[in-house]
Amino acid sequence: MAMKKRILLSSFFLLLTSAFLCAQKKVHLISTDDWLYDKSLIDAQRLVGNVHLEYEGTHFFADSAYLFPNDNFDAFGQIRMNKANEYTLTGRTLHFEEATHTATVREDVTLRDGQMTLQTNHLNYHTRSGIATYQGGGKMVSSKDQNQLTSERGSYHSKTQVFYFRNQVQLKNPQYKVYSDTLEYNELNEIAYFFGPTHIVGDSTRLYCENGYYNTKLDQSRFGKNAQVISGKIKLRGDSIYYNGLLGVGEVFRNVSITDTTAGVQIHGNYGKHREADAYSFVTEKSWLYQDLGQGDSLFVRADSLFLLGEQENHHQMRAYHNVSFFHSEIQGICDSLLFFEKDSLLELHHTPVMWHSNNQLTCDTVMLYLKNGGPDRMFMRNNAFIVGKAIEKSTVVSDSSLLHQIKGRNMMGQFVEGEMRTLNVEGNAQLIYFPESDVKEKPHIIGHNKGDCSQILITLDQRQIQKIRLENEPRSVYSPLSKVKADDYLLSGAKWDDKLRPLSSLWIRSFAP
Repeated sequence: MAMKKRILLSSFFLLLTSAFLCAQKKVHLISTDDWLYDKSLIDAQRLVGNVHLEYEGTHFFADSAYLFPNDNFDAFGQIRMNKANEYTLTGRTLHFEEATHTATVREDVTLRDGQMTLQTNHLNYHTRSGIATYQGGGKMVSSKDQNQLTSERGSYHSKTQVFYFRNQVQLKNPQYKVYSDTLEYNELNEIAYFFGPTHIVGDSTRLYCENGYYNTKLDQSRFGKNAQVISGKIKLRGDSIYYNGLLGVGEVFRNVSITDTTAGVQIHGNYGKHREADAYSFVTEKSWLYQDLGQGDSLFVRADSLFLLGEQENHHQMRAYHNVSFFHSEIQGICDSLLFFEKDSLLELHHTPVMWHSNNQLTCDTVMLYLKNGGPDRMFMRNNAFIVGKAIEKSTVVSDSSLLHQIKGRNMMGQFVEGEMRTLNVEGNAQLIYFPESDVKEKPHIIGHNKGDCSQILITLDQRQIQKIRLENEPRSVYSPLSKVKADDYLLSGAKWDDKLRPLSSLWIRSFAP
């Protein structure tokens, strides 16, 4: 009787010890078809057929497995790993390290989390943090936004649904493609963040930056560091660019450059905006423009604000407003507003314009200057037209300033040949003061003073010098030796020479020199 009691007591303690050991296990065997154990072969439980293990709410399913005493296990066959209402992970082999809470899954690996699917051949999944990392190439597909991302390495945070992609990153969508070195993608808000050289390619738009973000749902982006957008014939550059693809609107900030590649025009400044719908571009804050006129000639303009406006037949308008200066190799000027019509090769200057051509200064209320083969062809000066030009010698009578040839009238029309003015027609209340020169070419000097007025004056020039003057319709002309001319007769009313604001080079325009 005593012996029987000892046996029962020993069995009871054995059952208690077994139950205690099972309670200490963190990986639980839920079910299997066969359970084998032979320590001489391997110090692990061999589980065969319909294996089901559980660890902290994560369930593991496999065809077979080895479960080790330290709660690590290896699983084989049709691997499936999931947590209720969160994710499902499948593959061909699995190794689980309990100490690091990490499952390593290999071969035909697929992770599904909501509407996201990740495919790779080597994935590590941390069961507590919900972070999955892969290497050797992977592809993420989102059925929600039709985005497909691939990269050499990456990680996925299941709790925040944020992806980190590295090395040869590609994001594909039916409307665009993204190529990057490092990219972060948020599955919840569908925003991609860039941390390295990045290209975005659409049907008619190409974008580049080295940091920024792109909202794939709203087609909105903000780019920094060497940012540029190419949309059709327009190229935007700047320190940062905000671009709305749905509206076709781009805003550019600091070191702005907007280029129309077909028209050969660039506008620069510190803030710019472009609309694709009407080919509208705007730049302000230290803004300047370069226009390729062909034949090796170009036009440089600076102003408070610059506009490019699209027109029919791929022609455009350029508009410059306030504190305008422009430089052309043959003619320079300042005004308050300037318009350029590419279709007609017409340059219009408004609001007290001043122009300089060779040694001549031209002023009026409005100028219409037509260009041909890159240079001036003909010019109309409307209302209060005035031209002054420096004579050769300096006067000892008029405060040591240069003597000035002067032509004044209501309107003037000039014709140019190869960039030089050859004829000038003055109409309405025409007046003239001209200082004839001697015929001695070795030492030319002023020999007299010619003052005339009539309703029309016709002037012929050659090599930038007056060759012939014809006064028509009741002309009055008085010639006097220079020694007999009074100082008050040297200038017509309103005549002045002021070239301090004359743009002397394209560099002056581009550098925004004071």
